[in-house]
Amino acid sequence: MDTRDPTRRSQISARTVWTVGFNAGALVLLAYMLIQLRAVFVLLAVVLFVSLAIDPLVRWLQRRGLTRGWGVLVGFLGLLGLAGLLGATLVPLVVQQVRSLVRSAPGLVSEVRTWEWTRWLEERFDLERKVQEALSHLPDEVAQSLPGVVSTTVNGVLLFITVVTLSLFALLFGKDLYEQALGWVRPTRRPAMRELVKNMHRAVSGYLAGTALTVTLGGLITALGTFLLGVPYFLALGSLYLVLGLIPYIGSFLMALLVSFTTLTTVGLNKALLALGLFLIYQQVEGNLIQPLVQRHSIRMNPLLISVVLLMGAALMGLVGAMIALPLAAALQEFLREVQEEQRERWGEKHEAGASRPEAAPVLPEPETHDHGPDEPVGPAPH
Repeated sequence: MDTRDPTRRSQISARTVWTVGFNAGALVLLAYMLIQLRAVFVLLAVVLFVSLAIDPLVRWLQRRGLTRGWGVLVGFLGLLGLAGLLGATLVPLVVQQVRSLVRSAPGLVSEVRTWEWTRWLEERFDLERKVQEALSHLPDEVAQSLPGVVSTTVNGVLLFITVVTLSLFALLFGKDLYEQALGWVRPTRRPAMRELVKNMHRAVSGYLAGTALTVTLGGLITALGTFLLGVPYFLALGSLYLVLGLIPYIGSFLMALLVSFTTLTTVGLNKALLALGLFLIYQQVEGNLIQPLVQRHSIRMNPLLISVVLLMGAALMGLVGAMIALPLAAALQEFLREVQEEQRERWGEKHEAGASRPEAAPVLPEPETHDHGPDEPVGPAPH
């Protein structure tokens, strides 16, 4: 028989339903806002990395007697002046070499068509007809893409101005914002939080400085190697390495293909093979010697984890994600190390507390007793 009261109310109140619904809606709204603002977050990450890269120079100027404001101003003006000087010196040479490469492109194509393996490919896959069809549509495609190129150029200039301005503000007023944020932390936790932020700052700054050094060294070696091989576009290739070298692992592979193809089409097959061999040797030196030294003194991350982080960054945000994934992961790793260290300290305190307790006295078993009934005789059992 069912004894349940049919008038019994549900244990889930209307207030609980409204609370759960409100929290779920807030989470959905937060996720939507994060997705819509992902470009802003990427921009802020770039600004943060630029600020961290310039901050050591500003602190060095402060140690020389300048105030923080003057140090930031002198540092920015010095870096912009250096970039302008390099641009005024290298850009005309690079443009001249690129124009020469474009003018010589028909002759290079004709030379490539004389190679035996190229003729074999043409006969097998009808490459000549396909190339001619692609070239016939090229003017229309260029005309259609011209507005997009202009728009991209304007957006790039505006983005550069935005990054410079926000980086300037971050260096000038970032410390005040940091101190205000620490006001939300308990006073007993502030020293540990300062140490954590210091470690994260050191990891990201070390990675950026090491990456800049590695890219500069790779660009110099690329330009010098192609110059010694007689490639007329050595400055363009060296400058291109400064950009592609920022992409971990993939950039070096792309540069190897580009250098080999350019050398092949300009100075011949033998020197192209030599350039490829030299580039592969440098990649091994960079991957097994230079990069481990940089990572050991900056991010201290497992190579397998580095590969996973790069794949995740590239899958989420493409090349930009691959470039900013490692420094972000380095900062997150420092945070997780701090959490792990605190957890170990708690475990140690629990272990010491358990070891310091006095041992309880052993409980001796009580002797067995028999309850005798009124009719049961007391004494040994009769034989």
